Amino acid sequence: MARQSRDSLPCTVAVRLGRTCCMTLSQSPHPNDSASRSAVPGRDRAWVAAIRRGDPAAFEAMFRAYRGDLVGFVASLLRSEPAAEDVVQELFLRIWRQREDWELAGPLNTYLFRAARNGAISRMRRERVELSFQRRVRAGAEGPVLGSARVPGADELLRARELEQAIMAAVDELPDRCREVFQLARYHRLSHAEVGQVLEISVNTVEVQMTRALAHLRKRLAEFREG
Repeated sequence: MARQSRDSLPCTVAVRLGRTCCMTLSQSPHPNDSASRSAVPGRDRAWVAAIRRGDPAAFEAMFRAYRGDLVGFVASLLRSEPAAEDVVQELFLRIWRQREDWELAGPLNTYLFRAARNGAISRMRRERVELSFQRRVRAGAEGPVLGSARVPGADELLRARELEQAIMAAVDELPDRCREVFQLARYHRLSHAEVGQVLEISVNTVEVQMTRALAHLRKRLAEFREG
């Protein structure tokens, strides 16, 4: 029997990751009784140990158990199920490729959801950069044709660059949690409820952190507001 490539996904999982053959969210099994829930930690530890040994059956079992919930969670952040499918596919593919060095410091479900959240944030960050670039390209292309946009002078460009750098520096000065809340809300345009979901904190905590972040930015950028 031909050996499977070290980096290729088990074939049954690879098929399900295809857009036309993916399991629906309702097909992901959920433990419905207390006995099942209490068995999850031991089951997950067994899966992780087996996957590290290269067991495709254990990998597929983990995939079946968690894929649906992960896709649903990421889709709620990205507001796109196809994009969520991509993020989750990348996550499982990375796990399989790095399985020999895969180590968990806590529960498997916590690891998977946090990794999925990080993947979603990375995707939003890339899309934001790409969108900003596209807007700048369109603005540059349309400006001379429409004749409605005034070309900024060197002083204005320098001032805008200084403001951008000051904002970045001010955001970097925020405490870690405060900075993460601010970036998710302002850069990635998540609602306070969505930020709370991603970071597993209350909406009230999100609002408190946003208030602190905005107060800090107003103080640090006062010279630009007065200028």
